This record gives sequence, structure tokens and C-alpha cells, in this order.
Amino acid sequence: MNEEKYTSYHKEYMPSIIKWGRCLNLLMVPAMFFPILLIMIVYGVKPNMAGATSGAIAYISFSLPYYFTELIALGPILHVPGTYIGFVAGNTRNICAVATSSALDVTGAKTGTPEATIMATIATATSVIMKFVIVFVISLAGGALLKVLPPQVLTCLTFLLPSLFGAMWMQWAITDVKLGGILFVVALIANFVYRKGAFSFFPAGGEYMPVLICVILGFIIAKMLYSKRSAKTN
Repeated sequence: MNEEKYTSYHKEYMPSIIKWGRCLNLLMVPAMFFPILLIMIVYGVKPNMAGATSGAIAYISFSLPYYFTELIALGPILHVPGTYIGFVAGNTRNICAVATSSALDVTGAKTGTPEATIMATIATATSVIMKFVIVFVISLAGGALLKVLPPQVLTCLTFLLPSLFGAMWMQWAITDVKLGGILFVVALIANFVYRKGAFSFFPAGGEYMPVLICVILGFIIAKMLYSKRSAKTN
């Protein structure tokens, strides 16, 4: 990169990226609620606050650590522009980072250089465009497929969400069988107590309490177990 392009990169390109990256990331926060408002206004469907609260607790407790770790781990791969794009479009780890890493490896661009930053921008943007094209096509095909499936199959699809959360639990439990087993028992007990109406006096019926209990006890039990292991190791 010659001196003229280097100056343009630092004085025009990067300031513009940071300016629009900040604006678009901040605008994405209220934009995420737009589909909910659209469904409420057009179809008159109101969300179940208990379910929404329970889902929010589960999702925040799961994804909050990645807000910090992804910045540290993926920053050298995605660089500043790719990080902004990835945080807006999603799939930073399994799509954006993979595409960008491959592009940097093929081109031989050195991480942290202006060349690598520009290449990361192109690779990340391309991966996002392809992702949306593929998802759009699959969405159309999936909608048509659901219309011809028999009722028995559609009934089975109601178990997809529980299966997803079960798979997520298994994915993390195999890394620590003891902790996973303890939290599995805690989840069963918390769910049993909830179904007996023990949390009915909480706002929105207390549907979110089993999740909240598992999250809090999960942190406490994990801290105790790992502290104990660390003490034995020392």
C-alpha cells in the first residue's frame, strides 16, 4: 500500500467505518423490536410476558459472556469493519470468522495491517450476503414444504425447541459431566416446584423462575467446583 492509499485509509476509510458502524449497531437495538411491534399491530398478537421474561433471562445469561470473549477472540480475524458487520448480521463465529480467516489465509494478508482489514471487510460482507440469500431461499422452500406435510409430522415439529435446548445442554455438559449432572437435577427440581404452583405469586406467574434459579445456582455451583479443583491442583 503506497503512502497516498495509506493516508486515505487512516483519514477517510477507518473514520467512516467507525462512524457508520457505531450508528448501525445502535440502530439495531430498537430495530430488533420492530418485528414484535409489527405482529402486535397487524395481527393483534401480544407476547406472553412470562415466556418473554424467561427467554430473555436464558438468552442473556448464555450470550452475555460472548459479548466480551468474541471481541477479544474474533477481533484479530474480523478487524474493526468486520466486527461491526458481524455484530449487526450475526453468526460471527460460525460464518463470518470462518470466511474471513480463509480469505486472509489465501491472500496472505498479515493480521492488523490495512490490507488485512480491507480483505476482512470484503470477506465478511460477502459471507453475510450469501447467508441472507441462502436463508431466504430456504425460508421460501420451507414455507411451501410445511403446507404439504402431514399433520403427524407438523405435530412432531413442536418438539424441535425442547430438542434444541436439550442438545445445547448436552453440548456443554460433556465438557463437565459432574456440573452438567448437578444442574440437570436442579432443573428438574425447579421445574417440578414451578408446576406445583410454588412461584405463582411472582409477577407474570413466575414462569421464568426455573430458568433464573438454574442460572444463579449454575454460577454458584460452577464457582465452588472449579475453586475446589483449583485448590487441589495447587
